[in-house]
Amino acid sequence: MTPLHTPPRVSIIITSWNTRTYLEQTLGSLRSTVPAGLAEIIVVDNHSADGSAEMVSSAFPGVRLVRNTRNAGFARANNQGYGLSAGMYILLLGSDTIMREGTIEAMAEYLDAHPSAGAVSCRLLNPDGTPQMSCRRFPRLRDAVATYLSLHRLTREYTYRDFDFSRTQDVEQPAATCLMIRRSVIDTTGLFDERYTILYNDVDLCRRIRAAGRSIWYLGNAEIVHHGCASTNQATPAIRLEMYRNILRYFVADHGWKARVVLAPILFVRLLAVTRSRIAFSLFSMDGGGINA
Repeated sequence: MTPLHTPPRVSIIITSWNTRTYLEQTLGSLRSTVPAGLAEIIVVDNHSADGSAEMVSSAFPGVRLVRNTRNAGFARANNQGYGLSAGMYILLLGSDTIMREGTIEAMAEYLDAHPSAGAVSCRLLNPDGTPQMSCRRFPRLRDAVATYLSLHRLTREYTYRDFDFSRTQDVEQPAATCLMIRRSVIDTTGLFDERYTILYNDVDLCRRIRAAGRSIWYLGNAEIVHHGCASTNQATPAIRLEMYRNILRYFVADHGWKARVVLAPILFVRLLAVTRSRIAFSLFSMDGGGINA
C-alpha cells in the first residue's frame, strides 16, 4: 500500500531576525532551484519587527512559518525548527543566502554515498563571487586570544588560511550557514546546545558530531552566495553582551580559570569599545539566560 504522505528527503531550517529583504531572496532562490518534493522549508521568525513573517506568509504560502513572540536566539530557534521537521537530512541555512542550482542535491547525494559522513557543507561565496573563509579548525585558547586581539597573522592554522576551495575534503568545523546533517546523527548528539544562544553553537555541534565518530565534509563542487552578518549587524548592546558571553562560555568550558583570567579581559575591552556601554561589565557575571531584545 502506498503511504498517504512521504516524508521529504531534506528539511531546510531557516532562522530569521529582521532580515526581510535577504530572506525574500533566500526563499525565492529555493523556490527556483529546489526540485518539487525534495525538501520542506521551515522558517522560524525570531520576533522580527520588519514584516519578515508577514512576507513569508503572503509570498511563500508553502513554507512552514513559526512566529516567535520574542527573540529566542539562533540556537533555540533552530531547535524549534528541527522539532517540526521530517526530513532524513536537515539543512541549516542562513536567512541571508542565495541557493545555487544543484547544491542541495549534491549535498544530499554525498551523504547518500558516504555513510560515515555525519554532515556536509559547501562553498560560501561573497556577492562578488570571491570565496568566504567558512571553515575552521576547532579553536584553542591561544587562537581565541589572537583572534580577539586582532592578531590574525597568528591564526593561519586555525582559520585554514591556505584552504583549497576547489577540493572536497574533511574539515573540522564549517559554519552552520549551510550545513546538512543526518537526522540519525542529530538523534544521537542533539542539535544546538541552547546555552550558546547566538555564537559558538556550531562549533560545539561539530565537536559533538566528530566525537560521535562521524566526519564532516566540505564540498568543492557545490556553492551558495552568502551576504553575511545580516542579523548580527543590527545587534543591540544586550545582544552583543550575549554574543560575548557565548564566546567566553565556550572557552571556560574547555579551559576553566585560564579562560576567565586570559580571555575575559580581552573580550570585555572589545565589548566596551563596540557598545560604549556599562553593559560590558555584565560580561563577568556570566548569568545570561536568553535573548529578550
